[in-house]
Amino acid sequence: MLGAAQVGQPYGRSGRSAPAEPEVRRLLTLAAGFGCAAIDTARAYGDSEAALGRARSSGAGAELPVVTKIRPLTGHDAATAVRAAVEDSLAGSLTALGAGHVDTVLLHRGTDLDRAAGAAPEALRAARDRGLLTRWGVSVADPDELHAALDLPDLGYVQLPFNVLDRRWLAGPVQAALARRPDVTVAARSAFLQGILLRPHPSTWPDEGRPSADVARSALTALAGELGRTITGLCLGYVLGQPWIDAVVVGIRSEAQLSEVARECAAPPLTAAECDHVIDRLPAGSPALVDPARWTRRVRDAS
Repeated sequence: MLGAAQVGQPYGRSGRSAPAEPEVRRLLTLAAGFGCAAIDTARAYGDSEAALGRARSSGAGAELPVVTKIRPLTGHDAATAVRAAVEDSLAGSLTALGAGHVDTVLLHRGTDLDRAAGAAPEALRAARDRGLLTRWGVSVADPDELHAALDLPDLGYVQLPFNVLDRRWLAGPVQAALARRPDVTVAARSAFLQGILLRPHPSTWPDEGRPSADVARSALTALAGELGRTITGLCLGYVLGQPWIDAVVVGIRSEAQLSEVARECAAPPLTAAECDHVIDRLPAGSPALVDPARWTRRVRDAS
């Protein structure tokens, strides 16, 4: 899936500028040609939705489904305020995208699920019933939020962070909960852990992050060689090799990046045995590493 946060705002810790509109059109055309599954955006991603809407109005990527997210509901606690915020955010998304309908709409944070006794899911259900969206879901940050989401019977989609170091989602109770909901589409983000997995270095590694950058670099380099992959391909192949994951969201800013990712995704995912080999050779990441919210170093963008 084409992650479109980068197309609407300066992005990454280096503050790289968003691509110009002609490049956005080329990106979407290229993504469609590569067989991209969908475009992932959000109301909170600056001008992303509007940039996509302008490009799609010219026909570029118009056939690709769109997944967008309601603006985070921080500060809205009363049910009426939550419902109004969801409705306003969705209306803004549809206007920016130049569409009367969007395929999938997510709550941007798992904590918004139970805000005001579940008013946000109620508002999304009502929007679905009015034909404004096909399915609704939520972007979660940890297994507790995932469990809460999967308890909702009409939930259709979850997005979660997952990569070669993040073993939280492989725990037995999490896997059992996912197995009970084969009807829910699962998309993984953060396959490169905000880019630092591609070139692990102490200068870009969070304080207290374990394994260390040196250990991670050595293990990833060795595994890539053993499995005949680049590190990019290893990270993507591992995520897509999980039978419970349906798609991987990769943030893209340039045609060169998109071509590289598409080339790596065209290779077969890692097999179950290869994924087990990765787990055996690469230590699990500590909470201070796999959760960017806990990072204590100003990590430079490594993507």
